[in-house]
Amino acid sequence: MRNNFDKNVNHQLFPDDLKKIGLRLKGIRKGLGFSNSDKFAHHYELDRAQYGKYETGSQDLRVSSLIKILDKIEYKLSDFFNDEYDKIKL
Repeated sequence: MRNNFDKNVNHQLFPDDLKKIGLRLKGIRKGLGFSNSDKFAHHYELDRAQYGKYETGSQDLRVSSLIKILDKIEYKLSDFFNDEYDKIKL
């Protein structure tokens, strides 16, 4: 039996929290003045295709990868998962 975090799992099976994390990343990116994920990823030396998948919630995002992204933009994990995160509607 495959679990929800297998890389080959259809993105429709991913938990809603992956989509919320993606939406939170997108909101932070826009708040930093980046109109699209490609420019943001390029600026912070992230894999553009992979980062785009994180924002859409279509790719599993490891905690270590999230921390790496947040470190690059000088954002604390505790600030990421704050009241704004809780307010995200899918």
